[in-house]
Amino acid sequence: MSINILITSGRAPITLELARLFSAADYHIFVVDSLPHHLCSYSRFVVKNFVVPPPRQDYHGYINGLIEIIQQENINFLIPTCEDIFYIAYGLDRLTPYCQVFAEPLEKLQPLHNKWEFICRAKQLGLTIPQTWLIESQADLQNILESTTIDKIVLKPVYSRFANHVHFLSKPISHIPELEINQNRTWVAQEFIRGQHYCSYSIAHQGQIKAHAVYPTIFTAGKGSCIYFQAVDCPVIWHWVKTFVAAENFTGQISFDFILTDDGVLYPLECNPRGISAIHLFKPEDCLEKAFFNTNQDIIQPQLNQRAMITIAMIIYGLPSAIISGRLWEWWKIFIRTKDVIFRIDDPIPFFHLWVVLGQFLIMSWQTKQTLQEVTTRDIEWDGEEIEELGVVK
Repeated sequence: MSINILITSGRAPITLELARLFSAADYHIFVVDSLPHHLCSYSRFVVKNFVVPPPRQDYHGYINGLIEIIQQENINFLIPTCEDIFYIAYGLDRLTPYCQVFAEPLEKLQPLHNKWEFICRAKQLGLTIPQTWLIESQADLQNILESTTIDKIVLKPVYSRFANHVHFLSKPISHIPELEINQNRTWVAQEFIRGQHYCSYSIAHQGQIKAHAVYPTIFTAGKGSCIYFQAVDCPVIWHWVKTFVAAENFTGQISFDFILTDDGVLYPLECNPRGISAIHLFKPEDCLEKAFFNTNQDIIQPQLNQRAMITIAMIIYGLPSAIISGRLWEWWKIFIRTKDVIFRIDDPIPFFHLWVVLGQFLIMSWQTKQTLQEVTTRDIEWDGEEIEELGVVK
């Protein structure tokens, strides 16, 4: 009997990666997105693509669309990859009668997605955390900046992605940014920790880790998203993630951002209870699919120093950054030795279709006056709003 898997967010490179990995293991892959053009549109490893309403603008239509696809194609397993997981998590009661969904309920994901609540949870577990304050008004921000002796503060919204709207304030502070702070948009202030930034990715079942990968942040798109990935072994991160995941009795994909100081102290920054680009570090022979189905005995990890990069981003963002920071030779060595996450000789069309996808996002960026990064998630992101049957209450 064949197993049919539906993966969401065909726009995401990690969705294309998962489609290829699962297909190599003889699963039948279907992909869904709210965009007409995405990376998986013409992949030979995808049986069929579907377009559904955007969950942020039409939650009810999105869930109904998923149910229709699940019934039509006899889907056995649904894997959310990006922030659409929060809408799927809210609709679990409607989806689980039709197939298995690899997601926790929203009430379990929301405290992890919320930067303030996540830090509070880590502190509750006795884990070392950076000094962090919740900002609910301009007065809160002013009081924190006046009272703290910390020489550098990071400001970021409680809900954000790609390091958007992050501000760094160093003392003496000559200017405080005018932030949109209200009941529906709270912020956190956090002490700036100096050290190496790492990202981790794990797949867990009932608090037991089944797959795990870690990579350092070396080149990024702007302040946030990594565009180059290299698998490393970091025992202190492994033990931290193991402790947290066990305490949460977590099932699903879960990712963390950390800073590791020169003296070996690990600080968590935020949690993303979903997939991230570490998926690109796994090869078919690693059998990552077993971790999703909880059929592996040993923990699945990518080979050390396995590398991947988003080539176009390495050119657009990485190259200028390398020139400015004097790392051009480092960038060049990485660029010529690292595989692209999208191009494959046995599945080439997604790489060429990428330009259509980018054109689509550029038009959206021009129409909405948002950055290119922002428009890539504007229809699937969730910032803690109340989700109701007919959509999201603005």
